[in-house]
Amino acid sequence: MKHKGSPRVEIIATGDELIYGRILDTNSNWLAKRLAEIGAELRRVTMVGDDYDDVRDALNGALDRDAEIIIFTGGLGPSEDDFTVDAIGRALSKAVTTDPVGFQKIKEIYERRGSDLKRGARMARILEGSEAVQNHVGMSVGMKLLHMGKLIFTLPGVPQEMQGMFDEHIAPILEVEAKHKLLGHTYGVSMVWKDFFPLYTQLQKDYPEVYIKNAATPPEAEEERSKVKEIKVDIVVQGNTAGEADEKMTAFMEDYRRRMDAAGGGTIRRI
Repeated sequence: MKHKGSPRVEIIATGDELIYGRILDTNSNWLAKRLAEIGAELRRVTMVGDDYDDVRDALNGALDRDAEIIIFTGGLGPSEDDFTVDAIGRALSKAVTTDPVGFQKIKEIYERRGSDLKRGARMARILEGSEAVQNHVGMSVGMKLLHMGKLIFTLPGVPQEMQGMFDEHIAPILEVEAKHKLLGHTYGVSMVWKDFFPLYTQLQKDYPEVYIKNAATPPEAEEERSKVKEIKVDIVVQGNTAGEADEKMTAFMEDYRRRMDAAGGGTIRRI
């Protein structure tokens, strides 16, 4: 589903812990849902490890494509392998500097703890010409950088921090630019399998502008195909406003139910 006129976004998730499968990339999943709610168009998600060349290549690829906003997650912590800002700086030939507001906050916290400020100071690094994105949940400072007419954001990998900073600093920008609003729900459709699939296929043909997807596999045995099953179906519609999207969802689901009744009956419940 293309979102005509909506801001185009790419996500670059960084961290060896991601590419080694040690943790799930829940940040990209959360961002994808939020971007859809706002009406932005997520074009690509890239995952790279803690490697300067890989981060550079991922950034250059995003800049070469049609993304208008590039969001980095991860690599803003106090460790030596937290070098997202440094890698972006190398790629764009920009010097690393320190955000004074973020540094002062970190300094006060580290002094209270009696911790080594040298490590903590790394979390206040941004690039020359960028704008600091303050973190009101944790300590890592993000940044907003305009480059080649595109906005580059860095957000920490800690989910609570990333989510708060996105909602405060990035979502408002996207909401102004978004020309469409998306509305998506998951439904449990209970009907005989052999009746469900033809109806499902016809709806996809008749509503190309609506995202209709189920992950179920039709059973091979005729006996199983004749049984009533509850199948999860994802439905996503878009409108110029949230109200219009809601009206489209209501109209689509009413038609879905009419067709289901004509095809042999069944029930639909929102999950």
